[in-house]
Amino acid sequence: MEFPQQDKDLLHGVIDLHIHTMPSVYDRPFDALALSRQGRAVGYRAILFKCHHAINADCMYIVRKTFPGIKAFGGVVLNYAVGGLNPAAVDAAIGLGAKEVWMPTMNAANHVKVFGKAEYLWHKRVIESTRTPVPTSGLTILVDGEVRAEVHEILGLIADADVVLGTGHISLKEVYALLKAAKDEGVKKILVTHPEWEATTWPVEDQIKMAEMGAVMEHCFNALMPFRKSYNPSLMVEAIRRVGADRCVMATDFGQWRSPHPIEGMRHFIHLMMQLGISEREIEVMTKENPARLLGLT
Repeated sequence: MEFPQQDKDLLHGVIDLHIHTMPSVYDRPFDALALSRQGRAVGYRAILFKCHHAINADCMYIVRKTFPGIKAFGGVVLNYAVGGLNPAAVDAAIGLGAKEVWMPTMNAANHVKVFGKAEYLWHKRVIESTRTPVPTSGLTILVDGEVRAEVHEILGLIADADVVLGTGHISLKEVYALLKAAKDEGVKKILVTHPEWEATTWPVEDQIKMAEMGAVMEHCFNALMPFRKSYNPSLMVEAIRRVGADRCVMATDFGQWRSPHPIEGMRHFIHLMMQLGISEREIEVMTKENPARLLGLT
């Protein structure tokens, strides 16, 4: 990938904490090997790959061996495919090198409420299913208004391993309950998953409160894309300004056929934020320093 020297400097050392690749239940335009090779070529320091249906931390061992010079990591999303809110899946993922554990995404009750089903309506499956293999009601981390016992167990595992807790697609009420429980269990690294995305659009005032509770906001370029309910980038800039770049990261959440290539997307994301008044120093913090700290690379 050819970029002007100025862009090469901006991209050197970048860490994208949210990219989707093959293998996947959904058809995607590239795999983790190809993207790691391309990322290394432009100077990326690391990539965190996300899979909605499986623990993917194990295969990243092969990616790192194949392309030394860039760190490739995975994690686990607590959807029905891994048993839902399953401490055993978290324990296994951490043992396999997971760097982030996400609360439910497509199988979250909040996701189902927003989109009407536990799916991504705009994604094509590699193998189409004629059945509904999971309950349609969705998962919630609460029971009778309290955080479930198994979630507390999961948070303890995350705290002991000092990996990242991702909030996934749960509701705002659940996010607040999760942040409090995470603090009680000693979790130090919390990412609020794309707080501008359709099912998780949290007001700036709430983002400020979450940051005060110890969380980092994961601002994703995907939320600004025009093919769905597009978020106003000026509001994202306002959130970064009011929360503070020290409590934010920039990621792409790309890996869809209709999205830009993740590296090209990150380049455009950086330029857009700078055009709207975010400084180059703040970009460094949100694309390099904060992600490195969350991944334990500092």
